[in-house]
Parts: sequence; structure tokens; C-alpha cells
Amino acid sequence: MKKFTAWLLLLLMLLSFGMTAQAATPFRTFTLGTDGDLIETQTAYDPVRTMIRFGDETLKNPQDMRMGPDGYLYIADNGNKRILVVDTEGNFIREIVDKKNMKSPMGVFVDEALNVYVADEKARAVLVYDANGKFVSEYVKPTHQLFGETAPYVPQKVVLDKRGNLYIVSKGNTNGIVQISPVSGGEFLGYYGANASRISVLTHIRRFLFGENSDVVGDIVPISVKNLTIDQKGMVYTVTEAADESALRRLNVAGKSTIVPDAWIDLNSAVAVNSSGSIFTANANGTIMEYTSEGALLFSFGANDELAEQRIGMFKSVTGLVVTDDYTVYVLDATLNNIQVLRPTEFTDLVHQAFTLFQEGKYAESKAPWTEVLRMNSMFTYASTGLGEALYREDNYAEAMEAFRNGGYRQGYSDAWWEERSNWLHSNMSTIIFAAVGIIIAWVVITLLDKRFGILKPLRFVRDKIMGVKIIDQVLYCFQMLKNPYDACYGIKREKRASYLSAVIVLVIFFVLFVLNKYFSGFLFKTMPDGYFELLTDAITVFGVFLLLTICCYLVCTITDGEARFKDIFISAAYALAPMLVFQPIVLVLSNVLTFNEEFFITLINVVSIGWTALLIVLMLMYQNDYTLKKTFSTIFMTLFCVLVVVALMVVLYMLISQLVDFIVSIYGEVVYRFVKRV
Repeated sequence: MKKFTAWLLLLLMLLSFGMTAQAATPFRTFTLGTDGDLIETQTAYDPVRTMIRFGDETLKNPQDMRMGPDGYLYIADNGNKRILVVDTEGNFIREIVDKKNMKSPMGVFVDEALNVYVADEKARAVLVYDANGKFVSEYVKPTHQLFGETAPYVPQKVVLDKRGNLYIVSKGNTNGIVQISPVSGGEFLGYYGANASRISVLTHIRRFLFGENSDVVGDIVPISVKNLTIDQKGMVYTVTEAADESALRRLNVAGKSTIVPDAWIDLNSAVAVNSSGSIFTANANGTIMEYTSEGALLFSFGANDELAEQRIGMFKSVTGLVVTDDYTVYVLDATLNNIQVLRPTEFTDLVHQAFTLFQEGKYAESKAPWTEVLRMNSMFTYASTGLGEALYREDNYAEAMEAFRNGGYRQGYSDAWWEERSNWLHSNMSTIIFAAVGIIIAWVVITLLDKRFGILKPLRFVRDKIMGVKIIDQVLYCFQMLKNPYDACYGIKREKRASYLSAVIVLVIFFVLFVLNKYFSGFLFKTMPDGYFELLTDAITVFGVFLLLTICCYLVCTITDGEARFKDIFISAAYALAPMLVFQPIVLVLSNVLTFNEEFFITLINVVSIGWTALLIVLMLMYQNDYTLKKTFSTIFMTLFCVLVVVALMVVLYMLISQLVDFIVSIYGEVVYRFVKRV
């Protein structure tokens, strides 16, 4: 009996564990990390229920869903050729059926007077019904010549602004959103918010080879808008089935986007905005993304029901999205024929609370929820950014800088650093002036004493001794390139003023400066994440590229009657890096001092150092090989072509070796398998 009881308890525990695992959220939630990649975070939204039946009614291929001013959900039930109206609990309210006019409802919108606008694909019209479901009017294809005789008019989605203007998404019409004014009797106002054309690299090559008007190039047209919505301020939001910035746009009066989302996904099919300005998009496969009103990604969640598990929180084909003021999300699925309801978790409520307080200008009050969010998840970068903004507005610039750095928000860090630096300068200006004057006076006094008593003679003796070391003299000779490139090249070629060892030392110094600038520049100008190093790759890149270029250059020079030996080219090329040795330490220091407002100085120094180095390389090839300027550039282009050929051969060789290794491994595995099977 005891054994039976023990086994029964064990079975119940296993069943309980299985039920718990099954009830867990079937998708993972992500947010944006400091390096721009998605990182996993706490669950943002919990799926709470699925609405399949609405009284005795069910859905069939629903295509759109809106929430009306009455708080009801209006669904374009395409398969049943109707507009179904239900409450947020899934109770049937009414339906709008019009067998005469409504043929294939694809989009729906409800205005303040509860008039219902239906974008009907097969009817080629936008149908209008009053609050009682009675047909009022329709808007067919505009006859205005600016619309275009051949332009398609196949209404898919529709919204209405407060001025009474209709915005219609027409299938296949790449000119933009069709704008019609019902107030003016259905007058066509023009196209609005067209997406920009995207030209691939292959298309650019075709245009270059065959001309822009060639049939080979083909027509370059933008992708048409997939869905749209409108907020309480009258701003129109659109989504497009594209994995670029046009995936989500908020359009101003001129039809230009006023936000740039910092992350996006393709196959976007729905968009929704609540009264707080939070933007939600969904793609057809079930990924839902929440953005702030500025386009910053907060959460990405949802999962595709590829295996037909039919678990709540998994989707097949999302076609409609509604978000309420309390952030309850209603997701319409055309394949599953249901509406799934998701609610924010405690963590998400805290994020929204802090965000709302911050938007209302209550910066001090927003600090506590932001801090609590970071306590729950220190990797949630937007909380660090929000906390930094609150601290910045309290004039606490030092802590704001730390928060902005944790959040990866460089512009905020730059603004805070500007203020902190300004405060420091104001507080220490007298000290700086006295120190500068003291240094100048000390320098004058030391100079006078040295002239009279020679107090610096021991230092000069040490300096001369150090400069007398051959290898040090050879290394420092690289700076002769800055003064007189011709004399420097002559000294390298004829006077043996440099050696392989000195050239390698110069290269090593350049590599060290390269590494320092890459990993230890100021936060504003550093391209690598904190704590991330790839020194082996850097070494292979710097030394490998330099060696490949010098070898290819020497080979080209030998077939173009060049006079330079490989040693001359190798040493001269290394010494041509002298401007980088001079300017890169300056860039390193400035990157830790300047803000984005003075970024021009760093850009200028980099341009000068790179341009000067390139000029020295050209002059070095001319002097070492006794070339004309025309022949020098010809040699440079041939060298670059040689490098491309070598790289291509190395890639092919790598692929062949990889395939050979895979073949040997597979043979070995097959032999081992057959041997084991026989044994």
C-alpha cells in the first residue's frame, strides 16, 4: 500500500509539472540591448484567453479589427461577408450584413458617430454604414486624372481623420495611400505617404551597364503599404512587408515619416496605437513589437504556431491588432479564426508607469519605477535611458552619464557630458589659468637658467645617448617622411637608414595605437561594446593586410619596370604610416574629452591623417620606382586588382579544403559505423 501511494504521488507530481509547463507562456520576450541586438527579458505580456465563439457566431478568414468609440470590437469577417461587432469579453453585439453591396470586407474603421467604413476588395469601393448598420454611401475609384487611369483601386484598409478625410490602402497601388475627402463629395486629394523605392546592388550594376531606361533594368517601384491606423492626434501610422525603416512609419502632413524605429521585422501586417502613444506592430507570423512614441523598441514577443499546437499565445496569420489604454492586446488571426487576448505583466506595468510619468514631465516621480525595473532586469536598456533622462533633468549629470552609458544612449551621454564638463570648467577655471601661467613661467625660468648655467645638459646627454642607439634612430627616422618624403625614401633605399626590424617596430606601434583607439576611445566614439575584445582578429587584419598589399605591390612593380626592392617597399610603406602615429594619440585623447558637438575635430584629424598617409604611399611608390604620377596610379590600381584575385583564390582554396575535410570526416564516420555494426 505504501509503495502504491508513493507511485501515485510521483505520478501526480509529474502530471502537475506537465500541466504547469504546458500553461507557461509559449513564446519568449526580447528587448533591445546596448549593442543593438535583441536580448531576452522577462515576459512582457501573458496570454489570458482565446475568443473563438461569439454567441452562436464564429469567424471565417477575418481580415481586420478596430475598436470603436463605444468600446466594441468591429471585425471585418471576410469569409462570412459581414462586419461582426462584439464586446471585449467575446459576447455577440450585432452584425452588419449587406448582401447587395458587401462582397469581400478587408478593412474596417469606426468614426466618432459610430459610422462604419468598410474597405471592400471585390466591390472595389469603400462602403459606409450608419450606426444602425444601414448602407449610406460608397467611394469608388476616383476619376481625377491625377489618380491615373491604370492605377489599381482595390481597397484593403481604411481610416478616417478628424477632418473627414479618408486614407485608403489600395492593393497593388505603389503611388501611396489614396486620400479622399467625403466632405467634398468624394474628391480625390492625392496620394499620401508613398514608400521610397529600394534599389539593390544588382540593379545598380544593371543601370550602370545598360542605362537607366533599359528593359534589362526593369521598373523600380516602391513596396505598397500593407496596413495603417490613426491616433487621437490625427497622425497616420503605416506598416509595410519590408525589413527596413519603412516597416513602421508615422506620417506628418507632408507624408514624411517622423520616427525611425531602432528595430524592425518583415512581413508586417497590422499596426495599432493607444492613447499613450505606444505603437504596436505585428507581422503575419505572429511576432508583436511594442515601440515608444519615439520609435524605441520596448518588447518583441509572440510565436508562430508552425506545428499546429493551438496553444494560446501562438499565432498563424495575424491580420488585426487592437491595443487598449490599459495595454490589453487583442490579436486577430485569419487562419485560426480567433481573437487572442494578452495582458501586460507586473514588470511591463512598471515600465509603462515609469514611461507615462516621464512623458508627463514628472521626472522625479519616474526615478523610482525606473530603478525598480532595473532591479528586476539590469539589462533592460530603455529603463537605464529613462533613468538617465530623469537624472539629467534634475541636473545630476554625473549619474545621468552612468545611466545613459548603461542604456547605450550616446546622444544623452553627450548632452550630460557637455553639462558636466562645463560645470567642471567653471569650477576649476581659476586653477587652470594659474597652472598654465605657472608652467609658462617655469619654462621661461628653466630656459634662462639653462642658457646661463646649463642645467639641462645632463638631460641632453641622456637624450643623445638614447638617440645614438641604432634601432631607436632607425625607428625615429620614420618621421622624416613627414618633413621630406623624397629624402626619407632615398635614405631607406641608398643610405640604409632603416631596416626590417625598425619597420616591424613601426607596424607594432601602429597596431597598438589601432587597438587603443578601437577599445579605449571615449564611450561616444567607441564602436566596440565594453569588455569585448578581438585582438587576434585585429592582428591578422592589420599585419595580414599590410603584408598582402606590400607583396602584391612588389609583384606588380617587378612587371612594370619598377626599381624598388621588396625591402624598400616594405620599409617605406611602414614609414608612410607616420601621420597615423602622430595623430592617432591625439584622436584617442580627444575622444575621451569631446562631445558630439565637437565631433568635427575628430573627423577632421582622421581625414587629414588618412589623406596624408595615402599621399605618402603615392609619393613613396613614385620615388622608389622612379615612376611618373600616371604610372604610379596605374600601379596602385593593378595592386588592388591583384589583392582581389589573391583574396578570391584564398576563399576558393578555403572552400575546397573545407569540403575535403567534410568528405574525409564523413568517410571516417561511415567506416566507424560499419565497423561497429559488424562487431
